Amino acid sequence: METVTIAFIILAVFVALFIAGFQYLFYKKEKSQLNYWLFFFRFLSVLSILILIINPQIKKKKNKIIKPNLIVAVDNSSSIKYNSQDKSVENLIKFFKKNKDLNTRFIVDYYSFGNNLDILDSLNFKDKQTNLSLPFQEFSKLYKTGVNPIILITDGNQTTGNGIEFVDYKSPVFPIIVGDTTIFKDISLKKLNVNKFTNINHKFPVELFINYSGKRPTSKKINVYHKGKKVYTKHLQFLESETSKITSFFLTASTKGTQYYTVKIEELDDEQNTLNNVKTFSINVIEEKSEILILTSIIHPDVGMFKKSIERNKQRSVTISKITNFKGNLTDYQFVILYQPTKKFIKYFDEITASKLNYFIVSGLSTDWNFLNKIQSNFHKEFIPQSENYYPVFNTGYASFLSNDIGFLDLPPIEDYFGNVTFSLQHNSLLYQKIGGVITQNPLLTTFENSNQRTAILLGENIWRWRMRNYALNNSFETFDGFISNLIQYLSSNQKRKRLNVLIEPIYYANETIQISASYLDKNLNFDDRAKLWLTVSNKENDFLKKIPFAVFESRFTIELSNLPAGEYNYVVSVENQKSSASGLFKILPFEIEQQYTNANSKELKILANKTNGKVFYSNQSVELIAYLKSDSQFKQIQKTETIKISLIDWKWILGFIILLLSVEWFTRKYFGMI
Repeated sequence: METVTIAFIILAVFVALFIAGFQYLFYKKEKSQLNYWLFFFRFLSVLSILILIINPQIKKKKNKIIKPNLIVAVDNSSSIKYNSQDKSVENLIKFFKKNKDLNTRFIVDYYSFGNNLDILDSLNFKDKQTNLSLPFQEFSKLYKTGVNPIILITDGNQTTGNGIEFVDYKSPVFPIIVGDTTIFKDISLKKLNVNKFTNINHKFPVELFINYSGKRPTSKKINVYHKGKKVYTKHLQFLESETSKITSFFLTASTKGTQYYTVKIEELDDEQNTLNNVKTFSINVIEEKSEILILTSIIHPDVGMFKKSIERNKQRSVTISKITNFKGNLTDYQFVILYQPTKKFIKYFDEITASKLNYFIVSGLSTDWNFLNKIQSNFHKEFIPQSENYYPVFNTGYASFLSNDIGFLDLPPIEDYFGNVTFSLQHNSLLYQKIGGVITQNPLLTTFENSNQRTAILLGENIWRWRMRNYALNNSFETFDGFISNLIQYLSSNQKRKRLNVLIEPIYYANETIQISASYLDKNLNFDDRAKLWLTVSNKENDFLKKIPFAVFESRFTIELSNLPAGEYNYVVSVENQKSSASGLFKILPFEIEQQYTNANSKELKILANKTNGKVFYSNQSVELIAYLKSDSQFKQIQKTETIKISLIDWKWILGFIILLLSVEWFTRKYFGMI
């Protein structure tokens, strides 16, 4: 007990003696036995109250053993079951859960992964895709401190996501490879790259990555089919030392709309797995190319970022010009990006207004807000010349066009002058501002329409950091560029805003869940959750016809389809009691993507283990793995000493004792007529 506490207790005794004595002894000429008893009761009650206030405590040291974390991530994809490894994986999990040495040494957390990452409850091996990079991305967020080794139970076959050879995980990874690692003779179409859009009657590039496993040179032919007709063929030579080959070619798009192509490579003699000899892809053929202008008064990385991101779609061309150097005609462009406008932009604001040209304003610390507030009347910003960091927050209720959250909460802030923006017309915020840790309803990226003219405003500079951060998280610019592409598509269109928009993929694999989302707006262009949307799906080849309703979820209409037979399907999305509708087609391939793998893939797993200072094990080496983990010095338990304070009193008993003393004192005084 501390000296100060002891001093307070002694002081409390004297205070209690003084109060009790002052009331019952000091002024009493005749000190009867009753006075002494009342003095005693008052002394104890006052002392108890003071002791309760002081709350004396003693310090006690407590030793605590801190166990290191151990993460067990289990592949729950259907390829495990196809290759008859489901029992082996289940036995491994049972062994780990029952092993005393492992559970005594570590805090073991179990997860399953495939399409998504989930806390392990039970395994069914029904996930239709395998994303091996996903667990590492999520574990880096969940386990931020200390050493957090991972036991990765998988066959190593990946169908979606980034390659695990690019994973940047700070702790050791110990893959347990399940399945046959024997390399059979095989030739496969590993990967195919193609743009999503092309112009009609233009040639578009196709890039193929082909893997070959064989012991002698061979020659095989690649054939490309469109609507059952061969449109391209090429002979390729393969050597034993040449395990992969890249080839590129061009195809001509002659029909508007979504077009499907099938690429096939000839089979090897006695090849066991032929499902990976075929790939199907689609491309959206459009009739015109978008020309976009960026006018800027300063040199900034954002400008180059916009050009690179927008031109990822080869049907879009971006011209960058300093405001003082531009000599062209604004009407030659579908829309214009005005980067950090100043007084030098006055001429072009007038032209934009006169020609009803769509435009995109990006503000920042070089923006002249006094000029921008005067030159137009759609919005106004009350600002102070002090910079502020604004973090993005995705608005799930945004309805002007369909867009997805690309992980905005993980992106760095952008900068602009501090202040609020008010609008004189209806607007729709795609992103809100988060200042510090406070999420606001103030717009960060917003769009609006005025007299059939579309406008977007981004209130902040340094958006180039978003693209770089998105690449660091995903090893790809695809998700960020897709987000920008949707915004550009909205601004590039001169058509009247559609009330019904549908989002659907053009190609699915057999037994894959088909997710379709739609947005429907009322006459005031607000999301209409009272509407009833229907989906009609048909296939003439197998006389399939199905009509089902959409459900409302987070300001969208959504629907899921499963167990549809392979084939090409037409769909129509309609609104009950309205004329609005949207139609298109999608294709279901006749095999599951997980079926293309007949054995385990250990190559990338070995690279990952070496990169993270881990080690590869096989399904029959679980005992060796546990012995290795026990002997590794970096996974030692840590003894931590904590000093805790323990109260010497129980306040409930003390409070009851005080009530009892005061009650006895009161009744005694009442009985003897002292009250």
